[in-house]
Amino acid sequence: MKRTQILVSSLMIVLAAQILHAQQPGWEFSVGAGIGGETVYSGSDDYYIAPLPSVKASYSSGNVNYSLSILEGLGITYMNPNWGLMASASVNAGATRDREEYTVIGVPVKHSARTRALLAGSPNLNTPLAVTTMLAYPSPIGLFGVSLGIHPTSVEYNRTDRQDETRNGMLYSLLYTVGGRATEQLSFSGLFSIEFMDQTYADTWYSVDKPTNSLSAHKADAGLRNGLIALEMSYRISERISLSAVGASTILMSDAKDSPYTVETVQRAVTAQMLYHF
Repeated sequence: MKRTQILVSSLMIVLAAQILHAQQPGWEFSVGAGIGGETVYSGSDDYYIAPLPSVKASYSSGNVNYSLSILEGLGITYMNPNWGLMASASVNAGATRDREEYTVIGVPVKHSARTRALLAGSPNLNTPLAVTTMLAYPSPIGLFGVSLGIHPTSVEYNRTDRQDETRNGMLYSLLYTVGGRATEQLSFSGLFSIEFMDQTYADTWYSVDKPTNSLSAHKADAGLRNGLIALEMSYRISERISLSAVGASTILMSDAKDSPYTVETVQRAVTAQMLYHF
């Protein structure tokens, strides 16, 4: 399953929860399964729902937490109690946009005829791995932070007049997250963020340098990309079994909203899982 808004949301919430809810030192493992749904690419109005396996391992020692997950990738979080700051870095799968298909848990699926017609003649985009760093300040009313994401994206033009290339776009975010417990079993976390893109990212994902049958020429500028609201809820059935659900809405803004690739401005995504912890 490709990296999406909902998985980014989940990752940010998990990172914040590591500070808002203290973890015990040592190893922690979880496995589980559920379902997830999202758009076939950012800006599309075609959605899919697919099975969502989950395997995660984390290790806490002192002020450092390491984690490895098939959904959230590889991450490290450091908390300095003297400074009152949290720093994190993660590596995970990035976004894709292909003319013919999208991928679900590694399985290619054909786009609808309408989406194939829209994307015909456009370049294929693929970010195999994205690196995100975050610096945050935990306060009594929540966690305030900033993040920087580097997205090396291969651009396959399928044109004789243009060579394929790799572009290193960047995303910047301002975020706020808050979490707590409603009961002994039920906990929640919420995330609110505003994201900005640099010129390389804008050109790669939202500009149309050569018009096609369905896409008119468009020059996207750097600046505001989207706003994001996400909510995560977790219910502990027993000491080892829990249910979790995450819902997110991303509102594309400015030149990301005005791009010919953007069919639907509001992008929604959900996941629901049952997890076994050991």
